[in-house]
Amino acid sequence: MIKKYKKGDGFAYYFKAYHGIDPLTGKKIVTLRRGFKTEREARLAEAKCLSDYEKKTFRSRNTTTTFKQVYETWKEHYRNTVKESTYVSQIDKADRLIIPHFGDKPINKISLTMCQTQVNKWAEEYKRFFGIISIANQIFDYAISMELIDSSPMRKTLKPKRQKNNTDELEKFYNKEELKEFFKIVKGFDDNEMLTYFRLLAFTGMRKNEISALRWSDVDFKKGQITVNQTLAKGEDNKLIFQTPKTKKSARTITLDSKTIKVLKDWHKYSTKGLLFKNESGEPKSVVHVNNMLNRIWRKYPDFKRITPHGFRHTHCSLLFEAGATIKEVQERLGHENIQTTMDIYAHVTQKAKDEVADKFASYIGF
Repeated sequence: MIKKYKKGDGFAYYFKAYHGIDPLTGKKIVTLRRGFKTEREARLAEAKCLSDYEKKTFRSRNTTTTFKQVYETWKEHYRNTVKESTYVSQIDKADRLIIPHFGDKPINKISLTMCQTQVNKWAEEYKRFFGIISIANQIFDYAISMELIDSSPMRKTLKPKRQKNNTDELEKFYNKEELKEFFKIVKGFDDNEMLTYFRLLAFTGMRKNEISALRWSDVDFKKGQITVNQTLAKGEDNKLIFQTPKTKKSARTITLDSKTIKVLKDWHKYSTKGLLFKNESGEPKSVVHVNNMLNRIWRKYPDFKRITPHGFRHTHCSLLFEAGATIKEVQERLGHENIQTTMDIYAHVTQKAKDEVADKFASYIGF
């Protein structure tokens, strides 16, 4: 609380900071300081006073403050630093994979050995274990800022190198022949929505949640373009929300081929305004809608090679390279923030291209 009071021939300011109730006396804990020349000076001093008291209080409890107690405080601050969907997914990950192992342990009693053991387990069980470590690091770093610990044992751990399975990597996308066969199957369902959705996935390289957020106002039939300016995500309490794209480069304009434009125009007859893909009330369909469509296909064609929705993005990227597109062109079309992501896909463009190297050489030599 900031107040102005008369001081000599002029005025000054004071603050009264409320810290809570003393558990022993039951009285209010208040700090009162006077003599500030401006309201801003008093307000800054009040903020520092409150922060210092909070640090002091945490410090006095540091022998009993648990990892979970720090986590609960950290996540309230973290909520204001990221998109809602990121907050939901990261907190879910922490609740499932970090808290069960460290939650009830005093934060200052968690050792390097304990952290290293857990890092090794995460590396064995999860491909993207670095993401788990990143969250744990943030929580330990917050404990440092609260002066509960001097350093983070998690940051001192050795990170295991994940062994890549090349066969699995290659199975995540289709080559040209497989994609052609996939669309023969899709057309057999006589489902315009299914055809349009998978055509966009495979022929634009868009992420599934970018497609799910598309509105007809984003489609320019004259120029043959689609503008990506939002994405569909899952917010708190499982509600669907629209938010800005994943990264700055994800906000982009994508050119369309003539056949994809025709497919879109045919679908426009059934879905005329608002979202391209929506339920009867005009709201976006579930984020797993495309997975449900894929499951319909797998049930009818159980032996056909299976890929994930993201696999179609990988397919588009690979076939762009095969068609002669440059790395920069592919990066811009797919909205990769880091060109290394594009390079990684380029490194194993298609199984067909690799298999044909020897044949191309023999054909060139001619004997």
